[in-house]
Amino acid sequence: MAGIKIDPVIKGGMELKAEGTTVYISGCVNHPSPGMFIEPFITEVHNKILEKKIKEIVVNITDLRFLNSAGIRELVDWVMKLSALEEGKKYKIKFLCSSEYQWQESSMTTLVYLSPECTSKETANPLE
Repeated sequence: MAGIKIDPVIKGGMELKAEGTTVYISGCVNHPSPGMFIEPFITEVHNKILEKKIKEIVVNITDLRFLNSAGIRELVDWVMKLSALEEGKKYKIKFLCSSEYQWQESSMTTLVYLSPECTSKETANPLE
């Protein structure tokens, strides 16, 4: 099964890219409307996952120093869109967080509670 490859998006202090079955989100997002560039990227990722029938992906945010509430909302919308799919089309998202950033732990834990059947969280220690 082939993964996905999407051209990187570098805007608003962050970089978004997708390679294989991993989505990388890095940088620092203070942009007042990050949905302008996050939402189209997530939509393309979501559609490619469905098209290629990928069953699990990793969203690596270990290099994401800060994501404002509007950016977190884009991730919430993605999880809710995933949860609304019919059973045969659903896939799993594993959020890979860094123990270096406390906001990741709290925000991603809450995000996983929205759809525990479709999401999970793993915390990586940056010293490992």
